[in-house]
Amino acid sequence: MNKNNTISNSLSNNLSNNITKKTQSNQKTNQKTNNDISGKPTIIDSIVTKVKENANNDLKIYIMIVIPILFLLGFLVYKYNFSSRAADSISKMDYKTKISLSPMSQCYDIEDKEQYKLCDYYINSSFMTPCVGNQHYDYVSNDMINEVIKSGARYIQIPICEEDVSQQALPVVATAVYGQPLITSLNTLEIRSVLKNIRNSAFKINSKNINYPLIIHLILNTNNIFTINTLSDNISEILGDVLIDASKYQNFPIFLEKLCKLQGKIILFSTPEYINTKLAKFITPTTNVFEIYHFSELGALNMPNKTIYQNTYNKKLSSKQQYKSDDRFKKKYPSFDYVINNINSIGDTILNDEEILNNLTSFNKIGMTVVKPHFPEDVISLNYESSESIYYGCQFTTMNFQVNNINMQNYLSIFKESSFRLKPSSLRFSEAEEPLEDIIKKYKSIVLKNDNIIDDFYLKYNNLLLAFESYTLQNTYLTQIETNLRFRLGQTTINDKNESRILQKPDVSQCFIPRKSSISTSQNISLYLESATNPGYFVTINSSIFDLQNLSKDRQNLLNQALYILDPKTSDKEIDNKMVSISNTDDKNPIFLACENKIVKAYPNSPNEEAYSNMTFILHVIPFKYIIKIITIFNGSLKTIDGNIIGVIENNTKDGTEFYVIPMRKSNNTNFDIFKDQFKLQNIKKKTIVNYDSETSFLYDRETIPNVNSIFNIVSSNGYYTILNRNNDILSLVNTNTIKFVKEEEVESNGNLFMIDISYELL
Repeated sequence: MNKNNTISNSLSNNLSNNITKKTQSNQKTNQKTNNDISGKPTIIDSIVTKVKENANNDLKIYIMIVIPILFLLGFLVYKYNFSSRAADSISKMDYKTKISLSPMSQCYDIEDKEQYKLCDYYINSSFMTPCVGNQHYDYVSNDMINEVIKSGARYIQIPICEEDVSQQALPVVATAVYGQPLITSLNTLEIRSVLKNIRNSAFKINSKNINYPLIIHLILNTNNIFTINTLSDNISEILGDVLIDASKYQNFPIFLEKLCKLQGKIILFSTPEYINTKLAKFITPTTNVFEIYHFSELGALNMPNKTIYQNTYNKKLSSKQQYKSDDRFKKKYPSFDYVINNINSIGDTILNDEEILNNLTSFNKIGMTVVKPHFPEDVISLNYESSESIYYGCQFTTMNFQVNNINMQNYLSIFKESSFRLKPSSLRFSEAEEPLEDIIKKYKSIVLKNDNIIDDFYLKYNNLLLAFESYTLQNTYLTQIETNLRFRLGQTTINDKNESRILQKPDVSQCFIPRKSSISTSQNISLYLESATNPGYFVTINSSIFDLQNLSKDRQNLLNQALYILDPKTSDKEIDNKMVSISNTDDKNPIFLACENKIVKAYPNSPNEEAYSNMTFILHVIPFKYIIKIITIFNGSLKTIDGNIIGVIENNTKDGTEFYVIPMRKSNNTNFDIFKDQFKLQNIKKKTIVNYDSETSFLYDRETIPNVNSIFNIVSSNGYYTILNRNNDILSLVNTNTIKFVKEEEVESNGNLFMIDISYELL
């Protein structure tokens, strides 16, 4: 029997017996008691007092025994959840078993010409290193930091926050949205324990001593001088003897220092909040020739808009143009002395230089770039494909080590023999003459011969809805009619004030979505045009016409679906910047999409002016909202039912609830990708926000204001899609009409697989 119940029953029996005895005694003197009006306590008053005393004793015993037990249970639950989540994440990180790192040679053992600079290397790099799972609303762990270092990372990020809101707040390691003091992690780490952990693991990997330098980037989510000064004191005490002498690099950028001179040292970078604090003497400055970019921003950065090079992706990959650009670069930036003497401005100068190719790549010859997988407010941890960052010579391609997916595995394969991998000569700065390694050969890129390709088209318009208006028959648009293509008038009449003409606004059947072609590399800009009304169907050359067909699985047939978006065949100064032509990728015998009396034709290249006009289209970007229905693979669909809970209606794919997909973040640099980016769901009719309940793990459709439980991701899975919440729990069928979020190991067979029915509401 439960001990507490025994105590409680005993007290109750004693109390009952006492009351019984008192009552029996009182029956004998009842008359006397009732007539007692002297003002002295009566026997009844005495009984009441005894009852209260016994009740108070019962309450005291409850407080002394039960409440401490509850506190202990609460602590054990917290400890178990944190420990088990950290252990689960770390158990999936088998990276250290796949690396075999050897110590670096000392400077005196290396020939002068082979003593390369820090910026000449790709460096194994970790993003928000302490995170056990997601970027926010999850745990941080010393064990995770240790595991990341054991996995070969030599650039780590440590986020620092204030322990409380007082002026004397101590520093702790925790997550936050950068620039905001609010802690978003479910726990914090005491700063001294973190620094000691780093000190103990910094120079030992797989039980071997390693002399690679370790770069720690402090992400300061505080401006509190006391907090930062306390952090400085702890760093001085624990890491002081292994820190690089930062004073040497106040005027000379550390990025140009020889790597062999940094061996066995810890280098501290920091966000700017350290300035004018005690921490400043330990921080190696990164104010010059140091940049941080989101991975989606790289393509647009590698070439300024007004460059003298036209149709640049072709020429960028051309050996001839590489030599020409490299020659210009060496003449304009001839020596290390020149770089150092102009260090305050040379970074911006190179990034905006219109006379060289590959501006970001050129910048990385004398500076360093951090590429990050997330914006500050992103919650769910994801990894990206790193080849573009490598191609541009970015040294710190940071990854979420706790996410062990194919992108992470491919990334770490680069560093299996060394955490510092020398970049090819074409991506390094040298005062000596070196043969320029062809970027094409190094990365096996596809060389494009067509000089008319609009190279930034995909970067600007991917995942957007586009309409193509005929230049010869204005107000008519390329239109989808089942699997056929025609040109038809737009459905709504509007007045275009900018061009003083009447427009027939297109509807969704006249919209297409540009998708990157599967035969492309990150430098190849061929793409597919997907139907907005027939998802999975793409514009395809079919003999003498274009029509819509399913995406082919055969590479040869994909050549009939991969398209170039080209400069317009016909020039019109008034609308030239909105005009394009469309062809296949056959450089020798290109075939162009054309409008001939509202019929969609396939034209060979021709100098005929009338043919040129038929092959020219006015491009329109159509604003829209995503609408989705979520369908099970067993032909049921998700629907909001009684109590605002979301369940499944069986054998019905039409009557499910429709939701707007609202991006969590909007950026001028990226276009929202429903299958990669985070979003929230809004009921179209009720305008309520969907969230999951942390207690029951069920989905509800009832909130008016989104919260952290309103954040979701969709990821591709075996031809279907899996839906994740902020904890990376998986939405799964638990019976024929019930869904809830569960852990990966709890997913029933195929219960996590869904189909996504996408439509568009034009604005």
